[in-house]
Amino acid sequence: MSRPEQTTARAGPSYAPPGTQRTNRTAIWSLILSIVWLGGLGALAGIALGFSARRRIAETGERGAGLALAGIVVGVVTLVFAIAYWIFVARHFGGTSHGGGGGGYGY
Repeated sequence: MSRPEQTTARAGPSYAPPGTQRTNRTAIWSLILSIVWLGGLGALAGIALGFSARRRIAETGERGAGLALAGIVVGVVTLVFAIAYWIFVARHFGGTSHGGGGGGYGY
């Protein structure tokens, strides 16, 4: 016994996006600058851009809130590492002389 063929096709759920929703470019730059830390300046710029992007995304409804949050978090972590690095450099390679004058030549 064979089944009769059905001539009606079922329409499945549509997974197309509800329009072309852009990703916020400020959020993308926030994450990029947070990763490329540039001695701490990139981290500061990434944090600032991350907060700016989150505020703009809330207003416009663009995508990228997760990228902006990641830029803030990575920027804070990178900034902490940058501060620790510069403290290390200042303590070990600072311009202070330990000889008590004369540049440490033993005068």
